[in-house]
Amino acid sequence: MIRFEKVSKRFGNAVILDDIDYEIQDGETFVIVGASGAGKSVSLKHMVRLLTPDSGRVIVGDDCINEARGNKLDEIRNRFGYLFQGAALMQWLNVGDNVGLPLRMKTKLSDEEIDQRVLEKLEMVNLGDAFAKHPSELSGGMRKRVGLARAIVTDPEIILYDEPTSGLDPVTSRTIDRLIDRLRVELGVTSVVVTHDLHSALAIGTRIAMLYEGKIVELSTPEKFVKSENEVVRSFLEAQYITTRGDWEKGM
Repeated sequence: MIRFEKVSKRFGNAVILDDIDYEIQDGETFVIVGASGAGKSVSLKHMVRLLTPDSGRVIVGDDCINEARGNKLDEIRNRFGYLFQGAALMQWLNVGDNVGLPLRMKTKLSDEEIDQRVLEKLEMVNLGDAFAKHPSELSGGMRKRVGLARAIVTDPEIILYDEPTSGLDPVTSRTIDRLIDRLRVELGVTSVVVTHDLHSALAIGTRIAMLYEGKIVELSTPEKFVKSENEVVRSFLEAQYITTRGDWEKGM
């Protein structure tokens, strides 16, 4: 469980999060959408304390992460896996070493045990034959999947996804969506996704929150989100050619 309690954050005169409250339940896929600069990635960074709120509390389980220090902070952070927007792979390392990096940094596993764990996670993202390749040899979608394998290699309880389909073609984007959903089911993880891609949000989210001018203007299931009467939400939906008169309503 992750809970934001009256969290506010500003950069200079810009208010990014304004007294935000919400709770993410264990095992769900919670999607945060909004325009560029709305505070989506800022919200993710608060969950692992890459940023600290100006006011309010971020609760992970029973712990307030923005008040944690030292070993306690490390313990809370170790509950997370993080897929960065650009995958953030080390270009000089092969795929196997990229995925195994968190295990080498955080555990005392032998090289053989690490390689076995890495291969297992690469198989989960359908890249079992890519172990010895370098990032430069991979497509954008494959690099995202390598980043996802690295995010799950430590068997985290929570996976944070920062724009997982950004820069990908529609077919590859839907492949990433299916992977996110499958990993949630197979691993039993809690997933938090920030995205501009409403097609992705509606496909994988159990609930969708929309940020606008520092506030959450909608928080609902995909079925209710697509039928929202909020003008900001309607504009966001229609900009991506999603309307209540189309196939989305029929499918739901």
